[in-house]
Amino acid sequence: MSGRFPDTQFSERVVTDEQNTANPSGVGAVDRFSFLRLRGGDSLHGFDQGEDGASSDEDQVQATPRRAAASRSRNGASNSEFQPGAIVRVKVQNFVTYEEAEFFLGPNLNMVIGPNGTGKSSLVCAICLGLGYASSVLGRASAFGEFVKHGKDEAEIEVELQRKPEHAENYVVGLCIRREDNSRKFTINGQRVSLKQIQKLMRSLRIQIDNLCQFLPQDKVAEFAALTPVELLDKTLHAAAPEEMIEWRAELREYFKLQKETEQSGEKILEELRKMEARQLVLQADVEKLRERKQILEEIKSLNELKVVVKYYDARKKYKETKDRKVEAERSLKRLQNSVAPALEAVNKKQEYHFKVKLVVTDRQQRLQAAEAAADAAIGEVESAQAKCQELSGRKEAERVNFSAKKQELGRLRKRITDLEADYRRAPREFDAADWNRRIREQEHLEREQQAEAGAVVEELQELRAKGSETRCQIDRLKLSLQELESQQGQLLTQLRRISPDVAKGWEWLKENQDGFEKEVFGPPMLTCSVKDKRYTDLVQSMLQADDFLCFTAQTKEDHKKLSDQFYSKMGLSVTIRSCFTAYSSFKPPLPREALPNLGFDGYVNDYLDGPEPVLAMLCSEKRLHASAVSLRDISDEQFERIQRVENLTQFAAGKQVYRITRRREYGPGAVSTRVTQFAKGRFWADQPVVDAAEKTELQRKLGELRAQLAAVKEQFDSKEARKKELDAEQAQIKAKINELRAAKSELQREYTKWQALPDKIESEKKALARAEKELMECKGRIFGIEKLHDQAVLAKARAILRHHKQIEGIRKARHALLEAQVILMEAESDVGVLKAKNSDVTQRLEENKQSLKRIMAEMKEQRAIAEEAQKHAVAILTEDNKDELAAKAQDKTVEDVEQAIQVEKAKLEVIQASNPAALEEYERYAAKIQRERANQANQEARLAELNDKINTIKSQWEPRLDQLVSQINDAFSYNFEQINCAGEVEVHKDEDFEKWAIEIRVKFRENETLQRLDQHRQSGGERAVSTIFYLMALQSMAQAPFRVVDEINQGMDPRNERMVHERMVEVACREHTSQYFLITPKLLSGLRYDERMRVHTIVSGEHVDKKGTQKMNFANFARIQRRLLGR
Repeated sequence: MSGRFPDTQFSERVVTDEQNTANPSGVGAVDRFSFLRLRGGDSLHGFDQGEDGASSDEDQVQATPRRAAASRSRNGASNSEFQPGAIVRVKVQNFVTYEEAEFFLGPNLNMVIGPNGTGKSSLVCAICLGLGYASSVLGRASAFGEFVKHGKDEAEIEVELQRKPEHAENYVVGLCIRREDNSRKFTINGQRVSLKQIQKLMRSLRIQIDNLCQFLPQDKVAEFAALTPVELLDKTLHAAAPEEMIEWRAELREYFKLQKETEQSGEKILEELRKMEARQLVLQADVEKLRERKQILEEIKSLNELKVVVKYYDARKKYKETKDRKVEAERSLKRLQNSVAPALEAVNKKQEYHFKVKLVVTDRQQRLQAAEAAADAAIGEVESAQAKCQELSGRKEAERVNFSAKKQELGRLRKRITDLEADYRRAPREFDAADWNRRIREQEHLEREQQAEAGAVVEELQELRAKGSETRCQIDRLKLSLQELESQQGQLLTQLRRISPDVAKGWEWLKENQDGFEKEVFGPPMLTCSVKDKRYTDLVQSMLQADDFLCFTAQTKEDHKKLSDQFYSKMGLSVTIRSCFTAYSSFKPPLPREALPNLGFDGYVNDYLDGPEPVLAMLCSEKRLHASAVSLRDISDEQFERIQRVENLTQFAAGKQVYRITRRREYGPGAVSTRVTQFAKGRFWADQPVVDAAEKTELQRKLGELRAQLAAVKEQFDSKEARKKELDAEQAQIKAKINELRAAKSELQREYTKWQALPDKIESEKKALARAEKELMECKGRIFGIEKLHDQAVLAKARAILRHHKQIEGIRKARHALLEAQVILMEAESDVGVLKAKNSDVTQRLEENKQSLKRIMAEMKEQRAIAEEAQKHAVAILTEDNKDELAAKAQDKTVEDVEQAIQVEKAKLEVIQASNPAALEEYERYAAKIQRERANQANQEARLAELNDKINTIKSQWEPRLDQLVSQINDAFSYNFEQINCAGEVEVHKDEDFEKWAIEIRVKFRENETLQRLDQHRQSGGERAVSTIFYLMALQSMAQAPFRVVDEINQGMDPRNERMVHERMVEVACREHTSQYFLITPKLLSGLRYDERMRVHTIVSGEHVDKKGTQKMNFANFARIQRRLLGR
């Protein structure tokens, strides 16, 4: 690796020769450094080496420029050793801490070491950003511009990736970041490309930097343990599974989602069908009644149609009869008129004269009305002229009043100007605003000082009040603690808090929230259980571990899940939760109890333990208490021999010792070993917990101190409160003084301001005087104009009166002519009356015949209208299908007959009543809906069957391969743990809900523990780190990704675990045909294993690094110097 200044970085390749490590002490002629092949002094860096691969003492260091050669010359490894997509080279410029640096990487394990802050994690950042991923993947800065070196405008990253076999050259991905606009520009082999093209290349190479199983930066290490099992499955598949398995899983997730939606939709349809069918059944009785009513209504409708036809036939018959009567009446009138025509001729002539005179009278009446209308119009003109005169008189009077007011206003304005000029000549009292402001500010300054002091006092009072409240709470808690020390349950709780605060917190929460669970959840056995015979207390406890006394017991899976979520996720407690779904009565002893005395035993452990059955069942399941015998006395050798022959009895306690028997059947029936250990006195289940006198004394001492502290606080509070009242009184006096000064200042200021405004007021009043004089002259002009208009209106009024008199004369003449015509009309009417009296008989007969004909014609017209209306109704209901039938039914029928039949049907209708009139319509609507829903149900079932077929087809391919993949991971993971004398396993959790399929990792780091799920609550940071690296190592041989990165994973491990983890990592990562691996760490232990396929990069950077770079920082020289020192 090459380095440029001022930020310089160096890389050394260290390989191990197993044969040369046999004599690590360096005794004799064996060179303990001969196994090193050092790149720091090769010709690439300007150093010549001897045959042993190291430079001689006499060699002089010569610096030569670095060659820009192909990957083999730069890396010391051929391109064929790199997997496609592996990182061959990384170059950065002005990036984070680097001004310029270039890294040449190995195809297998790359260990990047160096002090904190030198830029190790910056290499990880460069890989992430250079390959097109967001900065959020790193868990660091979110803006890209923040990765540009301080004081620089741009940063450049170049990542060279191994090519695919079908391509001629490697992929060199370039990135330029601009600080100013936070922008990025990408290139591939020098050609400008978009981010989407970069992402496409990454997908084709299976590079997944956003997958924690492939890329685990420093700030994301803790996040790996926090992955849910479902997320872990997703990350694992993307990291280790072939592409088709990922695609199958995506299809399965989609199909299962559609299946769930389809099932839910089908259930909704079934529920809706049940509801509609039930509703139909309820409507059935009303529907039958409504159908009968419908038949009756149809019959009534048919009768009504028949009634219309009958009405039409009846009306047509009556019309014909009336028409015949009319013809006969016309003939009779004609005959009568011919016989009396001569006698009526004189009457007709006199009537004609009478008509003409009547027309004259009407004409003269109209003329009289016209004359009266003209007179009315004339009187209107007179009234209008009179109103005009009155309006002008009013205006003239108003102007005269206005004129008088203007004259008075002129007098007032002149007097106002004289007064203002006199006021201006009188100077005001002296007013110095600055002096008044100074005096006010002095008082305000005093006020602020008082307020500041008062504020400080208030804060002190609040602090004292809060301190007093807290002290009282502490006193109450201490009193409660003292009371608890006096009770047995309280003493147990105190003991529990002392042993495990987290368990105590969980127990207190559980007591308050017990009703939120399906079944009762039990607290720690140390509280819920007891020993029946206190002589056996120590014996019983010898069979249990600490977790057995402090665990919680759930009776259902749902309660276990809910309690785990509460304690681990929400409260963050480190507690143990167990569940047992086997009844206590199901745990049978290996030997009958009556056989135990022959073996020297008193009974089984559970015989002497009392408590809730679910808790006892849990202890039997976990610790086999039902199969563990106890005895107060030591057993004899003869008894021990007999016990060893009982195969199902594997552990027992006798006297002061615990015996655990191990049988290895694969080595024969005699392969039996027994481990005997002394047990100590038990910590729990004593007759009465002893009151801790020291603790009680300490609590009483603290209580006394708190009471003294409370008294001191009260004394301070009273003192400060008195001072607060004094300050409030002083502030009131100062405020009154300020208000008094402000009032005096305001009065003088108003007086001075008023005097300064007098010249403007005088000028304004003079302008008002000029305006008033002008308005007075204008008012005089308006009065003159109004008087002139008034005279003209009086003349117009006189003319209108003369015209009115003329119209009155015309009315008199028209009335006289009308009276003459009316006299003549009266004479003509008298003559007509005399002639009519002479021919009254003839006239009466003729008039009677005319009236008779008139009545017949009216009747005929009425019958015609009735017939036409009936015809319209008949035509509306008659069709080609029913006209013959209705015509036949109408024969010999009257309207009364049909009406009677309708009334009979209506009576039937009244008898049949339905409680729900809309039942039939609703029933038919439900029937249509049911038919549609059944069709939908059939479609849903067909779709569900299709989805099930697709799911079964894909799942039958995917699930076996998943099991095989996880089995391989489990084998490697378990093997890794076995090498450090621990245990671990990986398995697939297959839930009914496919979305909950997950990978579960369970680990055990201590002999007496059970396997527990890996999460961020149960294990320590170092244990999580070991588990994480072992899991990633288990994926190594199956990795689909070309490289993996782990940053500072070993920082939380103890030396033993770190050494074992490193051993396994080198073994796994340095195998042939595995993907590239990066381990970033600031420190390593000494004497770690090396392999010829690994490469160690040592970073030394900073502003004070020597400019000569590799000339001084040369590992070949370091090895040569060390040889010399060891050779002394």
